[in-house]
Amino acid sequence: MPERRVRKRLVTVAGLILVLAVVIAGCADDSSSPPRGLVIGSSDEPAMRVMAEVYAGALRNSGSVVSGDQLRGDAPVLLDEMDRAELDLFPAFTGDLLTMLSPSSTAIGAEDVYRDLNSSLPQGVSVGDETPVSAAPQIFVSTTLAGDVGATGLDDCARLPSGLPVVATAEPDEITVRAFADAGCVFGPVEVAATSEEVLERVAGGTAVGLLTPLEIAGEDADGASSEVQALRTAPGAGDTAEGPDARAAGAEPTRAEQADQSGPRAEVLVPVFRSAALNRDQVKAMNKVAGEITTADLATMAADVETGADPRDVALAWLGEHGL
Repeated sequence: MPERRVRKRLVTVAGLILVLAVVIAGCADDSSSPPRGLVIGSSDEPAMRVMAEVYAGALRNSGSVVSGDQLRGDAPVLLDEMDRAELDLFPAFTGDLLTMLSPSSTAIGAEDVYRDLNSSLPQGVSVGDETPVSAAPQIFVSTTLAGDVGATGLDDCARLPSGLPVVATAEPDEITVRAFADAGCVFGPVEVAATSEEVLERVAGGTAVGLLTPLEIAGEDADGASSEVQALRTAPGAGDTAEGPDARAAGAEPTRAEQADQSGPRAEVLVPVFRSAALNRDQVKAMNKVAGEITTADLATMAADVETGADPRDVALAWLGEHGL
């Protein structure tokens, strides 16, 4: 009788162990729970929203699982989410990030800004390849005025009549104003216009200078006025792009003298910012392929579509399809 009870207890204990093992195994390998997927984020700006969808689509098309939801916020918020492992990637401009992370940095040119940014990023955060997309503010003047005073670059800014009003689509920040003043520009008050086209029209008359970014003037609507205005070139990498009205030839390399003599606003080059542990090598390659295809004009056109009501994902998918990504 005692032996039979012992056997019964052993059978019961063995059964409980088997059930517990099955439960634990089920929790460890629950095939019904879908993978989380990469989480992409961006600011609320149309250009950043559509760029986030471009990166998301490129990753999906290369076989990655990407969450359908996106996080929204400025750079500090997005970096905080990345620190909590709630966000994996977001697009940003190098100069903005560097100014936030390392206010004491004196880097101006694109190469120097990229280098300093890499050393200033929080641990576990990386940036991918730079795109050709630039958002560094530039001074635009009428071609007639530039010819009269012999101004071609920002170093010639002091040759312009002092006190000319600055027309822009938004009030420039103090850092930008100071950068142009340090370059020798002596401007009058700032006037805000509704669109970049209005800025260019004012500039073409020769009674004002314009303050615009390559991203603002690269869209199709600005093409008509570009022959009457020109940008005061900054050092290569600090604002000029091949898509601008007065840019140097595509593919031209800056000289050593040009690289050493960089002035004006800090370079603002579009890059993907990502959580290092979240992306493998193939995913980084897929993301960096975007850098080889996207242009300032592309992003300006897509952002304009989003501003007029188009869905950012649809716009991004159309662009990816056109470029085989």
